[in-house]
Amino acid sequence: MRRYRRLVLIDRLIPFLAALVGLVALAGAVAVQLNAEARTNAVMAAIAELRTSVDALGKRADELAAADNDGTAAGLLALQDRMVKLEGAWNTQQTAAATAPAPLVPAAEPAATAEIDPNLPTTDCIPLGTRFMVTPNENYPLCQSKAVVKTGMITADSVSIDGIGQVVETSFGNIVGTSCTVMVFSADAAGFAEVRVTCT
Repeated sequence: MRRYRRLVLIDRLIPFLAALVGLVALAGAVAVQLNAEARTNAVMAAIAELRTSVDALGKRADELAAADNDGTAAGLLALQDRMVKLEGAWNTQQTAAATAPAPLVPAAEPAATAEIDPNLPTTDCIPLGTRFMVTPNENYPLCQSKAVVKTGMITADSVSIDGIGQVVETSFGNIVGTSCTVMVFSADAAGFAEVRVTCT
């Protein structure tokens, strides 16, 4: 009798055990599926990030290519060529001045004995042989001289002077009607130039 009851009890437990095993197997399958989906999502996120990086690099390359074609490089090369030419002209002029024979100076009274002409300016004027700055459309009287430096337009490499015309950097010109020579050392497009006047 006891054996019969035990068999009946075992028969009733077998379906429950089978259901329990099925639930464990189902839980394992769900866990595997969730793990696979998580890995898939991670891979897709990494691919999206790489695609964004590649697009950003492509845009950067396009911007650099556009910058190369906007004339910046050509402008810098032209500026370099101009600087080389100005430097060469300056060196040539300096060499010519150094090799030129010195003018003969006759024996004369000391300069201190020279008389000052009261009819010529001595104040509010530019001393002869002095380097000074000029701006456009200004008059600069010269001390002890009737000559006046009248400036016009100033460009990046030249100065317009009344009685001479355009005088380029590192060159000079004679003021018409006088014995005075104006030399331009430098000129700037901002409206400044450095000059020097000598008169004989």
